Amino acid sequence: MASTTPSTSLGLLDLPTDILVMLPEFLHNIEDYVNLSSTCRTLRKCTNAASPNVILHLAHASSRVFFRPDPFFLICATARELGTWARKSDENEAELAAGMPRGADHLMDLALRHCGLTMARIRELHALRFSVINPVSDLIDKCIGDQWYATPNFWYGGVDDAYTIYVDVNETFFNLAIYGELFGPDFDPFFDSETDFSFRRRLKVDTRFEYIKYCLPDVWVACFETVSDLERRVGSYDPRRDIIYHPEGPYARRGMEESRSYFNHTIGLIWLMKSTRWRPHWIKARKAAGAGPEFADNIGDLGIATSSWRQLMLENVMQCQGLEGLGMIREGTEIAERWKPKIREWRDKIERMEEPVTTKVGLDDMYEYPDLFGDLRMCCTGYLLKT
Repeated sequence: MASTTPSTSLGLLDLPTDILVMLPEFLHNIEDYVNLSSTCRTLRKCTNAASPNVILHLAHASSRVFFRPDPFFLICATARELGTWARKSDENEAELAAGMPRGADHLMDLALRHCGLTMARIRELHALRFSVINPVSDLIDKCIGDQWYATPNFWYGGVDDAYTIYVDVNETFFNLAIYGELFGPDFDPFFDSETDFSFRRRLKVDTRFEYIKYCLPDVWVACFETVSDLERRVGSYDPRRDIIYHPEGPYARRGMEESRSYFNHTIGLIWLMKSTRWRPHWIKARKAAGAGPEFADNIGDLGIATSSWRQLMLENVMQCQGLEGLGMIREGTEIAERWKPKIREWRDKIERMEEPVTTKVGLDDMYEYPDLFGDLRMCCTGYLLKT
């Protein structure tokens, strides 16, 4: 005989709202979050209250499926916020720099502690796959990837920069984007003279070097000991260029010689930035913006021309704007149009600017503003960069 006693069991929606809003913290991944938020209006409202840090953790749990390449996509998505956190104090920046020998995993761990994502931003990032990431990655492939190698007569004049380089094109794209997201805001104090930036710290040149050495690992860079001996003899040795072989880092030895650094991240980026297939796109973007002619080269006392520091700074700031900034070379797109006023503004301000101060590294001077090519050149000891 069936019981006539009324049921007293409670369903999920009978729980108090202050309990329901905690549900995202106990989900496995971003798929669970999306499915839960699609169940009903009540749960959608409660999941919308999840903190950006909780959403980032759920996205990280799905990074090998939805946020490839892992962990570079999510590092790129959080690098600007991570840089803001690091600039808040000397202690924060020291923590950022000290863990760099672990490589990209260190950046991801810090982001999981101090940063977050929103679902709106995740949707924007995935839209950028089609408007920026895929097309610019295709260009990179034509400069240093499989399409470059596929050029007919490659080793015998087919390209003007033939070399053996092993890169992952997608990772190379995100290496460019992450550097811009993390360090690009350090240009602001140089350009906005009407705003008091004295209260705001810039990340140190040394921190940039630590990032280059360990987050852009390279098999050439792993050969520091022999080159350092030579540098000591000629007086150019700088201890900031030494490598730490962290057991969890990219240079950790798995055998007598082999390290975990599989790709030429550093050499690949240097080759890309020097490529005659890459540079014209940036020149075209500058001209399309109406940012005037190139700054004239400097002529020294002996009549020797050297590259204009103004032109170098303009090229650096254009290529150091992070993920969306790489879209400025996509002629005719909404993103490229959006960057045109900024390019003109940068050129006007650089034209009126005094030459920025430099920092001595070994025997060379480095500008204190973000300079990816200069940082790569300083941190890499590959013999091909000495010629």
